[in-house]
Amino acid sequence: MQRRYRHVKDLKPRESARTIAFSDSALAGKLTAMGVLPGALIEMVRPAPFGNAYYIKCDGIRLALREEEAGSIMLEV
Repeated sequence: MQRRYRHVKDLKPRESARTIAFSDSALAGKLTAMGVLPGALIEMVRPAPFGNAYYIKCDGIRLALREEEAGSIMLEV
């Protein structure tokens, strides 16, 4: 059975999900240094006003992610 997942940019404001992996290994190092680890609870605070960025809360810490960073984080469905 294939496991289903979605990305941070698919979340609606105040919706949350757990991180399972990263699709881009180059960005994985940067994201883990920022505190986004597999198993962390990600909550969408809101998308940026002009797009291309997202404000999230990762285990209680607020972060701003570019669209490519948010797209590389895979979340549980």
